[in-house]
Amino acid sequence: MRTSIDLDRELEKELKHAQSVTREKQATVLRLAIRAGLPLVLNRFQAPRPEGYFAEDYRKTDSERLRFEGAMAKVKQRPER
Repeated sequence: MRTSIDLDRELEKELKHAQSVTREKQATVLRLAIRAGLPLVLNRFQAPRPEGYFAEDYRKTDSERLRFEGAMAKVKQRPER
């Protein structure tokens, strides 16, 4: 499907820069940008969840999981080198 869009000058400059960095065609860069940004757009316009939406899930605590998390919190962590 072919679709045309109007780009302002600043966005056009950014597109040209992205093309030179990625060495891809303009259409490819635009498709990648749309795929990467579309979830952000959808999330932005999604209705917020009501207060306490996950509260029921957090009330159910598994004692074994809590013991495990407590034990893991005591383990000293260091970066691997």
